[in-house]
Amino acid sequence: MIKAAIYIRVSTQDQIENYSIEVQKERLEAYCKAKNWDIYNIYIDGGYSGATLDRPDLKRLLKDLKNIDAIVVYKLDRLSRSQKDTLELIEEHFLKNDVDFVSITETLDTSTPFGKAMIGILSVFAQLERETIAERMRMGHIKRAENGLRGMGGDYDPAGYKRENGFLVINEEEANHIRKAFDLYETHHSITQVQERLKEEGFPVWRFRRYRDILSNHLYVGYVSFAGKLYKGQHDAIIKKEQFECVQSLLGRHKGHNSHKAKNSLLSGLVRCEHCGEPYVAYSTGISEKNKKHYYYYICRARRFPSEYDEKCSNKNWNRSKLESLVLSELNNVLIKKTKTEQKSQSVDYEKIIKAIDKKMSRLLSLYASDTKISIDLIEKQIEDLNIEKEQLIKKQQDSLKDHIEVTEEMLDSIKSDFKSLDFKSTQVIVQKLIKDIYIDGNNVIIDWRF
Repeated sequence: MIKAAIYIRVSTQDQIENYSIEVQKERLEAYCKAKNWDIYNIYIDGGYSGATLDRPDLKRLLKDLKNIDAIVVYKLDRLSRSQKDTLELIEEHFLKNDVDFVSITETLDTSTPFGKAMIGILSVFAQLERETIAERMRMGHIKRAENGLRGMGGDYDPAGYKRENGFLVINEEEANHIRKAFDLYETHHSITQVQERLKEEGFPVWRFRRYRDILSNHLYVGYVSFAGKLYKGQHDAIIKKEQFECVQSLLGRHKGHNSHKAKNSLLSGLVRCEHCGEPYVAYSTGISEKNKKHYYYYICRARRFPSEYDEKCSNKNWNRSKLESLVLSELNNVLIKKTKTEQKSQSVDYEKIIKAIDKKMSRLLSLYASDTKISIDLIEKQIEDLNIEKEQLIKKQQDSLKDHIEVTEEMLDSIKSDFKSLDFKSTQVIVQKLIKDIYIDGNNVIIDWRF
């Protein structure tokens, strides 16, 4: 018997257009019953746009393709509103895994040549609709920028300003902070020293990256930007043009010798400080006058950027190559001893809980459709919360299945060679997969394994 997977997607707006979860589910189940197909599982993405493939249940569906013979949707745009994404899903995932795709509204079936051709044609119109909407929004943003108004996305105001009736008005307290930051950078040519001086003068110190963004933002000389173009703004400038241009010149000369070090660090994102809980960051000294070399380290962030914290961390800096060699050696020793693993039994019925969340979303959408007095913002917020809960459950479900990592012969062969035969990226992938966290406590290194 053919095993069919039912896929359902609905956004809040779609609920109004009669694409509710229950409507789709009822009709798709009836279709499978008429075809005498066995329903393998029902995958539901509630409150998700068709413009992206970043949907939790769509990802689950793609992982289950080996167990499925056909995928059934109510309408083509339930799968995606993007022509590229639609064709990619059908051709690169479904058909390559011998899985047929059926849309019952358009009577499309990829098992026939006509069905394949029609899917390509209809997906063009689905993308046309999305691109038309996007173009209208883009034109609105451009028009707003041409009128000297900044895009007002999000609930936050840019540093130095506050919003009043849709216009930016100077927040004098933050504006003084920004003026001082520009003055100090002109003097010291270092954001870290800017933070130190500001802290000494009693200013609340922001993150390094925030100062870097502020120092290069044309907003502070009276301009707004959109799509890489600058437009004269209606708001008042905080910084004079001459000073801003001087700072840009200095920023161009002082890009910092620690940029992009994380990409070249084997343990990036894994190392944490046992003393204060902050992450360790990649760091290198300037070129040594003695031997013309850089020296590379892992350093606690609270020690690297002390101005951002109440106290400077005193935990030990670790030479990068020494720490990485120690971790690889320990990984080598642990995995050689580990020849087989026990799979942890799954005590929580995640599938049942996930389906219960789907039902909650369906009830919320049905409630909104039947009572338009209910705030759509409230409904969307509740759906967003449910989607977050669902994504967390799916991740826990996946983690429970991978709680113990099976060590393959190929992996053991790589370990026995002390990683010397592997390139940097391959070694980093193995390290990131097998290690959860590395804690530094002075000279002690504590490794928290994933198995």
